[in-house]
Amino acid sequence: MLQAEALRPWRGEETVDIADRTLPLSSVLDYDVARWNVRALVSDYFGTDDLENLHLDPRWNPHDPAAKQPSTAIMRNSWAAGKALREAVMERSMPVLKSLIYDRISDFVGTIRSHQTAAMMRVNFHGSRSILRFHSDQEYGQTPDTVNVWLPVTSVHGSNSMYVESAPGLSDFAPLELEYGQIFLFYGTEMLHGTLDNMSGGTRISYDFRFSI
Repeated sequence: MLQAEALRPWRGEETVDIADRTLPLSSVLDYDVARWNVRALVSDYFGTDDLENLHLDPRWNPHDPAAKQPSTAIMRNSWAAGKALREAVMERSMPVLKSLIYDRISDFVGTIRSHQTAAMMRVNFHGSRSILRFHSDQEYGQTPDTVNVWLPVTSVHGSNSMYVESAPGLSDFAPLELEYGQIFLFYGTEMLHGTLDNMSGGTRISYDFRFSI
């Protein structure tokens, strides 16, 4: 049974019926970063804990600093860094995320039937053009019994974050403002979400994955 008081609604009190449960359309949930420390895996790979300023490191974001931004070249650097990061840390990440799903999230959404076996990872450098068009996941075949989880390992705000509508069809997009240690759960099957050109001054690194109930 959903413990609604433990989930903070993100925008409004709208709910969605999934299987035999009523869940918030979108909510924020805190978790213990000492127990589920996925940022450490990312920092270890990049060789720094200053992840919010990773766009300043030419090892990962080689570009002409005098070139006009937002830049397609920086977008390509973002994609390349994200792909390399995922290949390097996914095997170690999934046991941590699996525990987070079944030992934390399930306390608030009830029994979880299955989960995405390999999460996606995104790197979004400052100066990058948008890396994710606005869409709902049903466009890619996502089923109605699925809940999306978005987990940033950096502080996210403004244009380095993901923009989500408050309910399907409203298109009243707003950026998530989260710190490491917070996850965003939402009904991405129907809710539109995407990104803008990142001119926020900061890099965003995030995991996204799904589970079914």
